[in-house]
Amino acid sequence: MRKNWLGILALGLLLSGCSAETEQARSAPAAPAVYNGPVEEIGGAEPRYEPFNPSTMQDYTVNGRSYKIVKNPQNFSQTGLATWYGEELSGNRTSIGEEFDPNALAAAHPTLPIPSYVRVTNLSNGRKLVVRVNDRGPFTPGRIIDLTRAAGERLNISNNTRVKVDFISVAPDGTLSGPGTVGTRVAKQSFALPERPNLSASGMSAPVMSPATGNVTTPPVADTATDNAASAVSPTANSTPSGGFLGAPQPLRSGVLETPQSTETTAATPAVVTTPTASGNVVVQVGALKDSQRADAWLSSLKSRFNVQGNVTQNNGLYRVQLGPFTSRQQALELQQRLASEAQQQSFITTL
Repeated sequence: MRKNWLGILALGLLLSGCSAETEQARSAPAAPAVYNGPVEEIGGAEPRYEPFNPSTMQDYTVNGRSYKIVKNPQNFSQTGLATWYGEELSGNRTSIGEEFDPNALAAAHPTLPIPSYVRVTNLSNGRKLVVRVNDRGPFTPGRIIDLTRAAGERLNISNNTRVKVDFISVAPDGTLSGPGTVGTRVAKQSFALPERPNLSASGMSAPVMSPATGNVTTPPVADTATDNAASAVSPTANSTPSGGFLGAPQPLRSGVLETPQSTETTAATPAVVTTPTASGNVVVQVGALKDSQRADAWLSSLKSRFNVQGNVTQNNGLYRVQLGPFTSRQQALELQQRLASEAQQQSFITTL
């Protein structure tokens, strides 16, 4: 009888040991898999080493729901719905005391250490962006991250978009690691102007080579292309189409400049979306910045690339970059579609 009890006791100890080992295996973080695939360069906020803010490392409760801070996010990845917010919170303070800027590539997360950096992937279109986490939120069940307006527009996020959040660890020497670096290389560029698509546009070199093939000289054609809304030619008009697809004197698109030998035929070009008349009141707004010089530079780049008129308007400390005006909403819509397809630039249509 005693031997039976000893056997049962030994069996129980063996089973409990196996259970403990199994539990330890489950709780141990999985080692990241070795990645040998292609590497993609992505943009966004440039990660730099920043110590975590001690005041944000404590667990907390909001609306009766408890949030436990991720103390070791080295292998942190998360999938869920994203939200984004804009100028309505401009000027407010984040959880670490920074002024909220809707034009910064930043985000709020309920449990990650802050400040920190993550790679956000829009699972609907595959777009990726690095953002800096500097605030707490969202506190709505099912939502995992709040993005600034600038980050949301770059990723083309709606309030029902599923995203993947991958942590990027930054060592004191600047070395990057973590799931947010797998398969990607972070471009050494912070949020400046969204002109990266210009670098790979094959059509940019064509305007330089083509004018020699025509029978007319370049200056008259360039003048009529940029000032087709008026009969007088300005000496400074030639500077406008220096980098644009439709602003060049050669026919890059069908019907843009079909008969460049006659200046009378340029009266038909106002139908092209990139040549709005000054009498309209419909504009395409691409963004708003706090720095007037950056806003002017952004506007100049877009005017040159798309051969459009535009203005920077100031309101409540923000400089809004607007293209136009157009006489019809359809013209503005066509430019909006070109901005999205050729420059991956989000925008919206409004009136003056």
